[in-house]
Amino acid sequence: MTTKITPLRRRMTEDLQIRNYSRETIRAYLGCIARFAKHFNTCPSELGQQEIRQYQLYLLHERKSSYVSFNQVSAALKFLYGTTLDRDFMIEQIPYSKVPKKLCPCGEVE
Repeated sequence: MTTKITPLRRRMTEDLQIRNYSRETIRAYLGCIARFAKHFNTCPSELGQQEIRQYQLYLLHERKSSYVSFNQVSAALKFLYGTTLDRDFMIEQIPYSKVPKKLCPCGEVE
């Protein structure tokens, strides 16, 4: 089975390569965006703030994503909309999850 590479996917891949992102990061970001597009069955360039918000809520409430996974999706979306699609006005509205604080063995917050 051959998967057709869309112009948007090719452009995002090239943008990531130009900025010297690692192969693993490129793979991860493209996977995040592919799952986002599949969730709405629509090209991400056709989606906006409302869909991003809905998807983030879906990740939190239905998928029970960890903050690490949630933040990776957020970073991928920020890259897609801010760099590849040149919609800087949108990236300010894509939040990251707060990293939970841990207690060290001495009882203080790290």
